[in-house]
Amino acid sequence: MSERLRRALVDAEIESYAARHTTPTSKSLQAVATSTIAWSEHPGYMIDATEAQLLRLLVAISGARRILEVGTFSGYSALAMAEALPADGHIDTLELSREHVSKATEHIARAGESERITIHEGLALDSLARLQGPYDMAFIDADKSAYPAYYEAVLSLMRHGGLIVADNVLRRGRVLDGDSRDPSVAGMREFNDRVVSDPRVEAVMLTVRDGVTLIRVRG
Repeated sequence: MSERLRRALVDAEIESYAARHTTPTSKSLQAVATSTIAWSEHPGYMIDATEAQLLRLLVAISGARRILEVGTFSGYSALAMAEALPADGHIDTLELSREHVSKATEHIARAGESERITIHEGLALDSLARLQGPYDMAFIDADKSAYPAYYEAVLSLMRHGGLIVADNVLRRGRVLDGDSRDPSVAGMREFNDRVVSDPRVEAVMLTVRDGVTLIRVRG
């Protein structure tokens, strides 16, 4: 992959312009972002404000009431989606790391969303096998090498017409490198190829941040 392409995918001026022309996130969510940055050695695991607003709008537009999230981290993305949930809505979010669960629990409680967001600690595929659908919307943002397995498990829990949102589908452009030995790149390439050829869904890949694919489950 050329250096020119790598720069184009992460152009700081374009990202900054997009952020300035996106409705700002709430002060509550901004506080979670600040806390996450101060706490974590890997703040990049957290989606940025532009993507948080995208998720929030997708919940609002779709009218989703039951949401499934694979990958909680600090709770930022779950809280972004919760802001657009109706009063009777609920989010089930899955997280392997006990440290992440602890911090997310703190953030969720501080935001007053403990009743509407449930964290399931453990291996995501194990949790997915125990959960019961149907879900209206799902957000996948966890181990990239496992995306193909997550996709099949999540798809089985979605209602017809439901929406799956997958993050980091471009892997900073490395998905173009067919010779990459990185498991996360190989997993993402397999996931991307599977989704676009799957007759059960229709999809569009957006070049937002590191790539976001919207997948609608056909009726």
